[in-house]
Amino acid sequence: MKHVWLITTLVVSLTCLVLEGGGAQDRTIELKLSHFVGIGHNMHTHVLVPWAKMVEERSQGRLKVTIYPGGTLGKPNDHWDMVKDGIADLGWGVHNYTPGRFPLTSAAELPFISKTSKGGSRALWEFYIKHLQKEHKGVKVLWLFHTAPFQVHTTRKPVKTLEDLAGMKLRSGGGQVAAVVKQLGAIPVTMAAPESYNALERGVVDGTVFPWEAIFGFKLYEVIKYHTVVNLNVATFFITMNLKKYESLSPDLKKVIDDLSGVWGAEFTGAAWDKGEEEGIAAAKQAGATTYTLPPTELQRWIQKVKPAEDEWIASMEAKGLPGRQVLTDLRELVAKFDP
Repeated sequence: MKHVWLITTLVVSLTCLVLEGGGAQDRTIELKLSHFVGIGHNMHTHVLVPWAKMVEERSQGRLKVTIYPGGTLGKPNDHWDMVKDGIADLGWGVHNYTPGRFPLTSAAELPFISKTSKGGSRALWEFYIKHLQKEHKGVKVLWLFHTAPFQVHTTRKPVKTLEDLAGMKLRSGGGQVAAVVKQLGAIPVTMAAPESYNALERGVVDGTVFPWEAIFGFKLYEVIKYHTVVNLNVATFFITMNLKKYESLSPDLKKVIDDLSGVWGAEFTGAAWDKGEEEGIAAAKQAGATTYTLPPTELQRWIQKVKPAEDEWIASMEAKGLPGRQVLTDLRELVAKFDP
């Protein structure tokens, strides 16, 4: 009887261990994803929500992504550090909200380089692989992307020439975008995108530089009356994951994340942002706004006006010991390949 009892005890113990191991393997791991825009924004509805669903489906429910929108977990310019420090497991943030932290990345925000979000974002990801990994250390970078080109949007008067910009206060996100606004003769006012509506409504700024998608995403069609099509420059973004959280995942769960990142993530997001341009144009039209496209001769004046931006950028990079000229050459070659 003593031997029977011992064998039974061992069988029960082993069974419990197996069940516990299976339970650990099958348990759901929650990933907190933070971003700073509202739930009606294109990025939330057409990128992050579908992405979260795909992660859950491909992991067979073992990964669950909970999205915290609208800056619930932190301010727009906090998102790099929030993910790095583990306040959020995943985050979407803007490079130029922390000027100086990503110097080489700012090359992509120089004027008149990219034409679309999808092609330009693919080029940006290849640019990251070649030149930007060092300045993105401390987190797991899932993918980078950028907006479609910026237009000039104003509340009180239309912009048809460079002279119309003189002294005009234009909201920008900072960094290279703000530098370009200044070179055009306007006064850059740096603030996060979600603050734009109130600033425009109250007259704190006279206008803003944004891609068309922002007109719909932030409901700016309610306060902006004039749109000038110039295809100026873009803003770049990162999607990151806390490094320790990523490393804690099993190999098959890492593969789920990896398969939905990199080139795939850049092109998936870029395509959604290009589609968002149509929503912004339609919203402006429905609101009765006036849209003006710069004629070729005037556009050339703008191009020449901001041409010194490249030389200044190269000089500022080389003053920091960074290969600015070569980096910009490489970026242009990548854009020519993926966003011709």
